[in-house]
Amino acid sequence: MEAAAIIAIISVSITGLATLMTAFFTSMSLSRCSKIVCCFGCFDCDRAVVNEEIVARQLELTNNV
Repeated sequence: MEAAAIIAIISVSITGLATLMTAFFTSMSLSRCSKIVCCFGCFDCDRAVVNEEIVARQLELTNNV
């Protein structure tokens, strides 16, 4: 396989992974849960839930894009 093809595959893979991570963390930030556990307990978090006004504003901004 040529070097250009390897670089293209790596670039596409990294871009796809970054997109998935962005979508995941954006969804988590708008979540109404106060305790988040993922990856079978490898990552858990107790957090303060944002108020409805902030969630509505962020959803409005997201839908306008």
